[in-house]
Amino acid sequence: MLRSLLVSSDDKTVRMLGRVFKDLEVAFEHHEDAATALESLAKHRYDAVVLDDQIEGAPAILERVLELTTCNKAVRIILAEPDAQMQTVFKGGTQVILYKPLTADRVRHGLRAVRNLMARERRRGFGRVVTAIEARLRPGKGSTAQVSIVDLSDSGAAMQCKNGHLQYSGNLNMDFALPGDSDRIQVTVELVWQNKDGAAGVRFLDMASHARRRLAQWIKDELAEKEERAAAARA
Repeated sequence: MLRSLLVSSDDKTVRMLGRVFKDLEVAFEHHEDAATALESLAKHRYDAVVLDDQIEGAPAILERVLELTTCNKAVRIILAEPDAQMQTVFKGGTQVILYKPLTADRVRHGLRAVRNLMARERRRGFGRVVTAIEARLRPGKGSTAQVSIVDLSDSGAAMQCKNGHLQYSGNLNMDFALPGDSDRIQVTVELVWQNKDGAAGVRFLDMASHARRRLAQWIKDELAEKEERAAAARA
């Protein structure tokens, strides 16, 4: 069974996430402070780590998650205030942001969107690339929104909308070209979250297998290059 860890001191949040994780058949563990959470992270493997941004020491928990071989594949989720700066939060290694005020429907939608990701990350590693790729986003019918992908993985993307927040919901069509590749990738996406400042996150739903292979190879190459640069800097 998939296993999750929540770090929050808010009783309502604990009850709400506990019910949703139970419905999703994900084992649920809760701690109220960073110290006890870090102890559990050092001893056990988790498929998802959910942090309330009001917890003192939250950044240290995320850093520790990335360092531990038992948990570095866990999906990292932050419960954040609506005015949280996406780039700042992502610097800590966050993969998913659920915005407050939390409601049962919002939490259920957000966690359902990442459950399959949790299962897949148990089987293999996960990589995200910070980037700046221009993309087009549109519903089945209607106008096209120009966005910039700022964080990209083989399962989804975080982006910045050029003209404020998106006037969309549900599933959308998206296309973009990887750097150095003129062949655009076409993908159906699910809008998982967004905020008032034009930041948003999507989950990839339907992508041609050849496009998915190209994307996965590009991410692998980018991460390898990043690691080479880091190794050179340490030398």
